[in-house]
Amino acid sequence: MAYFNHAFYKTFVATSTQAAAGTATSALTAGQLGLVTDATWQTIAVSGGALPANSLAYLVQGSYYTKDTIGNNPGNGGYKESVKSKGINPKFISRAWVTNCLSAQQATASLSLGSDCAPCGKTQFMRIDVKGSPTLRFLNHNAYAIGDSANICCVGDQEFLDPTLVSAAMAQMVLGDPLIKPFVAEGDVNGVQTATLVGGSGYSVANAVATTGGTGSGFKINILTVSSGAIATYSVASVGAGYTVGDVLAVAGGTAGTLTVTALTAGGVVVTATTGAVAVQSVYTIEQALGTASAGNYTPSLDPNGTTKVTATVNFVGAYVDTQFGNCSFDTRDHYNAEPVVIIASILDETGNPCNDCGVATSTPGQMQQTQGEQVVRDLILSERYRQSPFNQGNADSARIRQIEMSDEILGAVDRAATYKAYYIQHTVPRFNNPSGVFDNDQYVYQVYVKCSDTAANTAVLALVNKVVALANAAGNNIALETNLYW
Repeated sequence: MAYFNHAFYKTFVATSTQAAAGTATSALTAGQLGLVTDATWQTIAVSGGALPANSLAYLVQGSYYTKDTIGNNPGNGGYKESVKSKGINPKFISRAWVTNCLSAQQATASLSLGSDCAPCGKTQFMRIDVKGSPTLRFLNHNAYAIGDSANICCVGDQEFLDPTLVSAAMAQMVLGDPLIKPFVAEGDVNGVQTATLVGGSGYSVANAVATTGGTGSGFKINILTVSSGAIATYSVASVGAGYTVGDVLAVAGGTAGTLTVTALTAGGVVVTATTGAVAVQSVYTIEQALGTASAGNYTPSLDPNGTTKVTATVNFVGAYVDTQFGNCSFDTRDHYNAEPVVIIASILDETGNPCNDCGVATSTPGQMQQTQGEQVVRDLILSERYRQSPFNQGNADSARIRQIEMSDEILGAVDRAATYKAYYIQHTVPRFNNPSGVFDNDQYVYQVYVKCSDTAANTAVLALVNKVVALANAAGNNIALETNLYW
């Protein structure tokens, strides 16, 4: 067999399925997907149903159009006709696969300075690079900015500057740069600021006691005092990251000790003060760290490398937001951003060369969103255009024409701000009348999009796709539903 090395794509956007047998294609509601046999043009049961002998299966979805004609013109009708695939012979199904729901994640970077990293009389420098598609589209080139601590002075016989002041001053200068400002913002770790304590039993005084549970990780406490085995007082050894108000955290080392998160940290400057073996951590905004906020300002240490050693970490996050237009002025040619901006933090010496002697700079790349609604709506419009359904754009009155031609109902079927999961079925249709003899099979791929947040619809569509795989296996075509962690 010779296959054309591309496939014809058809798009479905499903909100539910018809899992029972005996439903006519005309009875499928908007967005409802069914597996239909051409023997009766009714659905077959997803659970336990069988395809009649010598018949083909069809993926059929109820139309999103609410009217069958445009302008009550019977010559311009058929819009409520259900959306159908080509006839699928289970023997000729070649693949079935499903993507994952991967949400977009912003790139992050951080710069950490130790207690002895900022000696008096020496200026510290940091650099932030921004790269990637958003930067190239906005500036036509990658960009960077350098911040320094030149405006911070020691007091009296002070030996080291507080690293909190130094890191905050450099961060403020970098984030104020007009080229960098659209792409980078102060990070917020969403650590635990305050929590309601249930003391539990069986605890003893200890440092850096771990907790478990909740939406984040890394929160630790110092148990300062106990009363009959119950935690009485504590301090925060590590604020952690990624928590949500209402999280219930279990405290290790005893029984039934819990902390219920009541407030999260706000700001990107994490300060750790360590005295002996006891570390206490707190979080400030850059303004608070510099002492210029209206409340909650940080009090700098005059001896950050003394008995209590002070270290600081300032956090950054990729923050570029692209321009987006609503459905009224939507155009398939509009750009939509799929790649997160890349931010890279580094420490420099006074000559501008990278410096690794003191301090640590880290950068974590962002994650691309898997199957944005922007991609889904474009695929759906293209699929509808193959059906000769109209979609007007580029004219001054396109919005009105789309309303007349019901194209707005197709736009409304997709949440452009959401993430979708995609299910794919690929099969071939043999050419029995093939004069050229070059390709004797046509390939078709059906992509079924389901909103990631719709758990019920995803469960139903997955069962339907598994039914198609089962039909292929029953016909002697041993395929399996393909999945992995990356797409």
